[in-house]
Amino acid sequence: MKKQILISALLATAFSVNAAPLVTIGDQLDLFFRGEVSGAWNSNVTYKSDNKIDDYSVVFKVGGELDYGRNSKFKANVKFMENLTRYAQHKTFNSNLANLFANASYTESNWNVRTDFSFVQSFQNSSTTVQANQDGSLVRSDIYNAGVEGTYDFTDKIYGEVGFRWYATYYQGEWSDIYSDYDSYSVPISVLYRITEKISAGLSYTYRYIDFSGGRPSNAIVYGDGRTDHTVGVTVRGQLLPKLSTMLYGGWAYRDSSGGSDYYSQGGDSTFSLRAQIGYELTEKIGLFATAIRDFGNGAQRQLSIDSGCEVGANYAITDYLTATTSFSYMNSDYQQADKRNDDTYIARVGLSYIPNSFIRISANYRYYDNASNIDGVTYNQHLVDLTFAVRY
Repeated sequence: MKKQILISALLATAFSVNAAPLVTIGDQLDLFFRGEVSGAWNSNVTYKSDNKIDDYSVVFKVGGELDYGRNSKFKANVKFMENLTRYAQHKTFNSNLANLFANASYTESNWNVRTDFSFVQSFQNSSTTVQANQDGSLVRSDIYNAGVEGTYDFTDKIYGEVGFRWYATYYQGEWSDIYSDYDSYSVPISVLYRITEKISAGLSYTYRYIDFSGGRPSNAIVYGDGRTDHTVGVTVRGQLLPKLSTMLYGGWAYRDSSGGSDYYSQGGDSTFSLRAQIGYELTEKIGLFATAIRDFGNGAQRQLSIDSGCEVGANYAITDYLTATTSFSYMNSDYQQADKRNDDTYIARVGLSYIPNSFIRISANYRYYDNASNIDGVTYNQHLVDLTFAVRY
């Protein structure tokens, strides 16, 4: 489950907002230099079941950031980083990877529009890249994520949201002949009612279409070329209690698979759908958080799955500059196929983050990753230790 815990995002945001710019142009545009170096030990680089490959690595990240709109209704931010990864023993895992993140927004009194785009070059395996995992190789892919969302106030109490999102994974190199690229297009629509100034609730609907291409020809024969999802439910968000903030969605999802063998795709399928984020301020120093999700999933070889997961954790402000974090995550992936593969994934994490000022961030983390499956050759575990020093100026 490739999700960063809430405290990490909050710390990164705080670090990003407060740093002074390297160059200021006019009263709207700020330019920053970004640099980062991290060292890590990985006990299972490729997620092998046995004969694991462990190694030490160093990652150098160099880039910049552009921030526009300090005093404007229109705001934009662009970040670019080049990641240079070098391994101590296994040089074939070395890589130079580009990362681009951009977002923009425009706000008026009764409406606003937000848009974002990201491009990430990845050299990493997953639980569904089974052949590469056991071969002891890493899989190169390009990941795109872009979207736009608008909010409009019909009245003081009623408002609507509509958006469009595109997510794509394109495999590169030798493994592109085995794994299938896919594009996901989704249109979320919500109509919400402001129960109070801090709490809203309403109905939500999402249409999603997934289009596969390339990869091993048998992937298309077995699983088909596309899937159409319809999800409808109820959304509740806001500050339910003085120290409790939430975003809750619960509903029903239906998936229709086009093409493929009936023995595997099983035509249409439906399931309960869930997305939840909860944050609670236990004390001035301790914050608790939890997330939950249930949705349809897609594998590297077009496999169908139903994914159900959660994460719980806490962060503790030891001092004004030093924060400790711990979290535990669980994900169940129930594959809808003849061999009835079923995976339980567990992730435990502890970490420290030290931010002495707005320019420097130092962090250290330990993660334990365990993927337990009922299929031989898919079960694996991993220990990962990393230390990072980052500068933004």
